[in-house]
Amino acid sequence: MPASAELPAPTTESLSAALATWRRQVEAELKGVPFEKKLLTRTPEGVTLRPLYTRADVAGVPHLDTQPGEPPYLRGFHPADKPRRWECCQEIAAQRTHEFNRALLAALSSGQDSVALTPDRATRAGLDPDEAGADLVGEDGLSLIDIDDVRTALRDVDLGTIPLHVRGGADVLPVAALVLAEVRHRGVRLDTLNGSITADPFAAWLENGSLPSEWPALQDQLAGWTRWAAANAPRLRTIGIDLGVWHEAGASATQELAYALASAVEHLRALMSRGLNPEDVLPRMRFSFAVGPQFFIEVAKFRAWRLLWTKLVTAIGAPPTAAATVAVHARTGRWNQSLLDPQVNLLRVTTAALSAVLGGIDSLHVSPSDEITGRTDETSRRIARNVHTLLAEEFHTLVPADAAGGSWMIESLTDELARAAWALFQDIEKIGGMIASMLQGRPQDAVAKVAAGKAAALATRKTGLVGTNVYPNLRDKLPPSHRAEREAFHLARARATKERRETLATGTCERRPWPECMQAAIAAARDGATIGQLARLVRSKRTDAHPIARLSPGRGAVPFEQLRARAATLKERPRVFLAKMGPIAQHKARADFSAGFFAVGGFESIGKQSFESAEDAARAAVDSRAPVTVLCSTDETYPELVPAFARAVKSARPAMLVVLAGLPADPAVVQQYRDAGVDEFVHLRADAPELLGHLIDRIEAVS
Repeated sequence: MPASAELPAPTTESLSAALATWRRQVEAELKGVPFEKKLLTRTPEGVTLRPLYTRADVAGVPHLDTQPGEPPYLRGFHPADKPRRWECCQEIAAQRTHEFNRALLAALSSGQDSVALTPDRATRAGLDPDEAGADLVGEDGLSLIDIDDVRTALRDVDLGTIPLHVRGGADVLPVAALVLAEVRHRGVRLDTLNGSITADPFAAWLENGSLPSEWPALQDQLAGWTRWAAANAPRLRTIGIDLGVWHEAGASATQELAYALASAVEHLRALMSRGLNPEDVLPRMRFSFAVGPQFFIEVAKFRAWRLLWTKLVTAIGAPPTAAATVAVHARTGRWNQSLLDPQVNLLRVTTAALSAVLGGIDSLHVSPSDEITGRTDETSRRIARNVHTLLAEEFHTLVPADAAGGSWMIESLTDELARAAWALFQDIEKIGGMIASMLQGRPQDAVAKVAAGKAAALATRKTGLVGTNVYPNLRDKLPPSHRAEREAFHLARARATKERRETLATGTCERRPWPECMQAAIAAARDGATIGQLARLVRSKRTDAHPIARLSPGRGAVPFEQLRARAATLKERPRVFLAKMGPIAQHKARADFSAGFFAVGGFESIGKQSFESAEDAARAAVDSRAPVTVLCSTDETYPELVPAFARAVKSARPAMLVVLAGLPADPAVVQQYRDAGVDEFVHLRADAPELLGHLIDRIEAVS
């Protein structure tokens, strides 16, 4: 129930008067700083976050009087009296199947209640390890060659009871055949198999930059797989739409929502043209979203998604209740995770998980704090699983239903995101749909622009990553690279493939009816066919169809991690001498800023005393033997101090880098200071990785 229902409705005049009074009081406290600059936050979604929301912000917002379980499902797919806890669907970062199985069994006995089996990129592409590069084998998942690997990975897992979620690639049949062959080998009835084995052509297309077959052929395969599953494994979802590929490339929440709709429409049109009805397709769909650091935006994203999805479902002629048959999975995003100070990742994923749960999801993966290293230990995995337990059992996030509902802020943001995403979706439709748009590179370019904006905000430290670009711990060390281990693993898997594969598959079933092709693939998998052989059984010839601009996952912390790695290769930790001029009030603000600025690049700040003359400060800077010195004072004192300080330093030690804390507004003054010997300026708009990287270059050149 919206909060406004419990309060007496004020008149428009009284509310406006109260807001005006509040605004005057706030502006007085700001002491001349513009209200818009200090208290309004513009997000990558184009939404402006305000410091105060009132009932006026939800005036005219639709659906506020709906209940949980009622279309358009603003408050969740499930009725308030039938809450359903999300699945603890934890992925396991392991390359080797026996390691995966050991970790999985431990997880299932300690709170996890479903299995997430994510094959690596080589397997999802239908490539044997000796056909794929080292950058694909073991990347983003588990390396699978044949049924023996599936058997090892899932040993002692009750496949008839525990939900199993498997990501396929553009064409799911090779992976599905391996899993189903093992299911049949165990005597598990297919109609008891629960979870998902999904094909996701869009994600594969964006990850690889091309498709292994023409789009119509892939949709033929998807239609056949969906029909087959409906007849044989009715509890299995077959169609995956992974929005994480967009999120990790830097997309905004608005873009994720719009691209989810546009991708789903392409699948619906293709499958309906092949004789399937919406009621056949919708229960087979599983959407996967990554969750970012903007807590309120992420809560609103999932709520807006249900509104938009219901609107789309009714637009294709299905009843609104059909919207509730899809599944929504979430995983905590990697964009804001860091290798430095990794314990902070625990806080990041906890808040992200909370926003997903409050937003309303069906299953969830919470990243262990060391996930981005590619290796997780039992402690980090256990803590990640415990986040699920805390949210459900300690925080009671499902009681009441739609706990975030009624918040004027959340309701307003939900409406804003939904409207913006629908408008973007309509723009995509006007140019021919998602496929046409991706072939032209439009969504890729749009995401790149948003990602560049996020990167710029991190580089200038307007957006903070604790432990990385703000409050860094200089004692932290980056974890070792696993590159050599990855290459050795690739060679070992390639040798294993050749040993297991005696002959190449000679037949093909690509022109045979789907049920026959499925049975042939399962039989071949049972007899030991490798993933590559199964892929060739389905399509005799692999092509690089429909080349597009691919998306690359990124992390905002990478430029800062690279700086720290470079600093660690120097003969000794780089130091910066802070030349503090005058009393504390004169230098403290800029000295503190400079110390924090240089610390993110691995520089240790030295120099605790302050000085009365530029000459004394210069002498102390030179005597410190630090490669860099920063003059810290005020704009008013700089005209006198800067020339004397810079010239004295350069005269005594020409190689020492002189930096000024602050940037004069007048370019002529900047040039004057440079002429006097100032090398660089640190200030609020400075790009930290670029400037500090340049300084390290110069230090390396003279060391």
